[in-house]
Amino acid sequence: MANYDCIVIGGGHNGLVTAAYLARAGKRVCLLERRHLLGGCSSSEELWPGYKVSTAAYVISLMLPEVIADLKLRHHGLTILRRNPSSFTPLLDGRSLTLGPDQKATFDQISQFSASDAEAYPRYQQLLEQVSAVIEPMLMKRAPQVVPLPKKWRSRSITGRLRETRDMWELYQAAGQLGEDLPEAIELLTGAARPLLERWFESEVLRATLATDAIIGAFSSISAAGTAYVLLHHVMGRATGERGVWGYVQGGMGGLADALEASCKELRVEIVRECEVLKILVESGRVAGVAVDGGRTIKAATVASSIDANWTFRRLVDESELPTEFTQAIDRIDYSSASAKINLALGEVPRFRSESADQVGQNTRGQSISHRRSIISSRLMPTLGKDGQAISRYWKLPFPPAWTAPLPPRAST
Repeated sequence: MANYDCIVIGGGHNGLVTAAYLARAGKRVCLLERRHLLGGCSSSEELWPGYKVSTAAYVISLMLPEVIADLKLRHHGLTILRRNPSSFTPLLDGRSLTLGPDQKATFDQISQFSASDAEAYPRYQQLLEQVSAVIEPMLMKRAPQVVPLPKKWRSRSITGRLRETRDMWELYQAAGQLGEDLPEAIELLTGAARPLLERWFESEVLRATLATDAIIGAFSSISAAGTAYVLLHHVMGRATGERGVWGYVQGGMGGLADALEASCKELRVEIVRECEVLKILVESGRVAGVAVDGGRTIKAATVASSIDANWTFRRLVDESELPTEFTQAIDRIDYSSASAKINLALGEVPRFRSESADQVGQNTRGQSISHRRSIISSRLMPTLGKDGQAISRYWKLPFPPAWTAPLPPRAST
């Protein structure tokens, strides 16, 4: 195969974005995807005839508007549908809690359970939004070097040290924008979700609904340090045009991959499907390309990997090419997760024993689908486990809008 300036391993949304930006910079780029399908976790597949589902990720939020504009994704077919309501929590007694971007409706919903919580919730949201407005731009910057690294790990020029000093000063100035909110911001960044939510709210149903945001996808309890930070992620993101309001991709998450693929093709990125990378080639301590299945090699002076660090450095690169301290750090990355996803084809939206739930259901069924409605049912139930240990359980069911063929007249369970 031909030589390239850059090779991108993996055709997920991160790999596609990387390839597109490299091509925009004038590089000759080749993207290699092991599967027949692009998108990675942001893909849609027809698991049953007439039913196309987002097999992994199901909402979009943190995709930067700048990326959407730079790569002309809307021009290439990306349509984001605002998620409203954002959550629906049914209770065993027939009551329910529905939260969403409508502040008045959310206030009324919370008031069913606690008047003080209804008053506190806007202040809680405002705190998270203020902190995220400061933190989110920092995530786009190069991480400042705040600890001294051993000299043998990395040599730094005077220019590099001056740049790091500037980065630290910018971080200091950004933190100063938080003013009196700084102590709570530090707790959000480092602390646990449970004490924070218990301090803000008294009703268990509201605490439980919000707590799911702190541990979704994580093998952690709401009392674990660091879970409060995940709460911030649910008020970040401007993909829908409004900070913190998440959305669905019309056509499923594969619609994002399709738009990114179209952008890459317009920029003349060469995309090769069903091409597994077996090894990253290194010559004289520098990357030289990749070896792929079929005994082929592809040459490039730069290789960008969008797959995980363990697979990249522990499977594709010879251990002898990497410092021992680096491989040890890679081995310490914890990939454990408590998440599993089951996709079901249902004959209709489930009906819950709640007047508000029925109202939500009416807005998401049949011909009246607005493509903007979703139901997320979550329940966090503390029980007493073995030896007096507390156990938290919750289940979460997303019901995205129907984008494909109409539902059949009858469907068996």
